Formats: sequence, structure tokens, C-alpha cells
Amino acid sequence: MMNKNSQLSSRFKQVFHNTGFGIMVVDKDRNLIEVNPKFCEMLGYKRDELIGKSAKLIHISVKTYKEFGEKAFNQVRNKKPVNLDWPFKKKNRQRIWFRIAGDPVADKDEVLWTVVDITQRIKAQNKIEQLASKLSRYLSPQVYQSIFSGKKNVKIEAYRKKLTVFFSDIKGFTEITDRLEPEVLSTLLNSYLNEMSQIALKYGGTIDKFVGDAILIFFGDPETKGESEDAISCALMALEMRERMKFLRKTWKDKGISNPLEIRIGINTGYCNVGNFGSENRLDYTIIGGEVNLASRLESNAETGQILISQETYALIKKEIFCEKKEEINVKGIAHKIQTYQVINSHKKIRKNSLLFDKEYDGFTLKVDLNISKKDEVISSLENILKKIKNSF
Repeated sequence: MMNKNSQLSSRFKQVFHNTGFGIMVVDKDRNLIEVNPKFCEMLGYKRDELIGKSAKLIHISVKTYKEFGEKAFNQVRNKKPVNLDWPFKKKNRQRIWFRIAGDPVADKDEVLWTVVDITQRIKAQNKIEQLASKLSRYLSPQVYQSIFSGKKNVKIEAYRKKLTVFFSDIKGFTEITDRLEPEVLSTLLNSYLNEMSQIALKYGGTIDKFVGDAILIFFGDPETKGESEDAISCALMALEMRERMKFLRKTWKDKGISNPLEIRIGINTGYCNVGNFGSENRLDYTIIGGEVNLASRLESNAETGQILISQETYALIKKEIFCEKKEEINVKGIAHKIQTYQVINSHKKIRKNSLLFDKEYDGFTLKVDLNISKKDEVISSLENILKKIKNSF
């Protein structure tokens, strides 16, 4: 029996010293009590520099040392399996990533850890993630997610689907491009597109493309909340974009752009061809069809600051959004006239605004929100102001 144990011990020592992966043994206080040559080689230490030292020495910080204790060391001591990727610190202070697995040493309050250097794999993975992050800026988030999750194939294909299509542009933008320096124009355009994009993503719109100051967005693919909800989200998005323009106009005015730039918006709902169009080497995820063209025509027929929609969109949003019936328009390629509606506001907002007073002109500003103000105090304040006005004459 002694010979067998001696043989086993001899074989273990041979494996311990000659294996291709690193091994370290730590005691209950997480001090290093044994390491093999491969482990020393990986970290750039000599054996004597590690034995008896706290494992803190090889962790990149006290924080990661404590986190490793919570996530791994305590689990192994409780006979639970551990297999994870973890960063450590070499003698030259460079970071090294290990795939680390632990096993409790039989009959002893010690843990044996085996490690494999996966630094190159982690670096390659980080590089891919950075590249993917950069590429994601050229795609709408919904499209990016569907491609990288494997839900959508990257090949030439298209299908018909009912979508709500949004077009907008800045009225008078072309006229000011020749008068502005390229840097100012770029800052103005990018600030506008950034603000509009954030609002679009907030409501779940798929940003198709930017063409100068024009924006094409659609709702219903690759994600949809249902035809009616998609149309309502699009209308609410358009209202918020129009409201946001008040802030942008003030910002631009402070930068010397005096023209009161306004957006005009067209929205239509109908069946479109949506998918990947292009060649085998260059694809564009977009929408095409007569309903897309109609949304564009509605936008070009809209007045400044106006959100003009079709009958189809109106039918889907009228319960949530108040609209005014406008004139019929002729659209190239469509034999019959198109009935249009102007989006005014959501019913909820109109009810709230009925208790909101906001007047401002030279020497006079009045803002009262009876949704939150105490009516008695408002009446008292207004009476005092009226007395002062009467006494001033």
C-alpha cells in the first residue's frame, strides 16, 4: 500500500511540475503554499517570491481580490464547482487573464487552483466588441440587435409588412447652408440629428437614414407593438420632436443663427417592402413602395411646424391623438385624392393644457399651471398685480 501511495505521489509531482497549465495551492487564509513552474512562468515570478505570500500579490487590486474571494474561493471551500475567467497581475504589473478552476484538497483546508492563460482570447474578444460597437453606429439599434443576435439574416431578402412611415426635414435649411461656415453647419446639423435620433429611439422607431437634414424613420419592423400602437408611437414621437425644436431654435439663436428654423413632418401607414436591398457585397436595410412615397409627399405638402398624416394613420391614432381634418391633396402616382389630417396633440396633453396658461410678450410674462398650483394663491397674486397696474395709471 505504501508503495502505491509513494508511486501516486511521485506521479502527481511529475504532473504538477511538467503540466502545460498553471497550478497554485492556497491555504484557508488565501496564502500561496505551493505553485508549479508553469504558474511562475505565466506571472513572471520565481517560486520563492510567491510561497508564503498573500494571494493579494497577484490580484490587480484589493477590490478584485475581495470579489474573487466572494465569487470563487468561498464556493470551492463549500464544495461548489468554480470555473470562471478572471484578471490577474503579473510581476511587471501587466494584466493577464486566466480561465481558473478550483478544487478543495482532500482532508485539508486548502484549495488547488488550475489556471490557463486566455489573455489573447480576451483581447481578441474585446477587439471584436469594440469593432461591433463602432459598426452599431451605422445601424439602427433594432437592426443591429436583430443581426448580432442571429434573428435576421444578412442576405438579400425583403417582405411586405404594414408599417407607419415618418419623413421630416427642416424648412429653409438649404437656403442657410451657403451662408454658414462648414464647421457651424456641421455642428448645427449634428446637434439636430442627435436630438431627433434620441427621441426616435425613445419611442421605438427604426431610423432608416439621414439625407442632409431629412430623416426617414419607420415603425413596425424589426420590432412591432401592433399596428395601432406603432402609429400612436410615431405620432407622439413627431409631437415631441416638434416641441424639442423650440429648445434647439433658442440654442441656435445664441450661436448667431437668426433664421427661425422649423421642421415639417409627414406620416403615412400602409404595406411596404422592407428588408435588405442591394448587392451581395453591400446591403441596405430599408423600406420601399408607394406608401413610403406618400409619406414623403405628405411631408413636402406640410406647412412649417405642421405634422401632416394620411387617412390610414388617422384611423389608427384618433382615439389617442387629436387631429384636425385638412384639405385633400393630389399625389403623383395615385389616381384619387388623398385626405389629410393635421396632428394637434394627444388627448391627454390637451386636457392637461386646458389648465395651463402661458403668455409672453414685451414687458409681460405669465405662466400658470393649475394642475399643480394652489388656486387661492394664484387668485391672490393676480389680484395684487391688477391693483398695481391700476394704480400705475
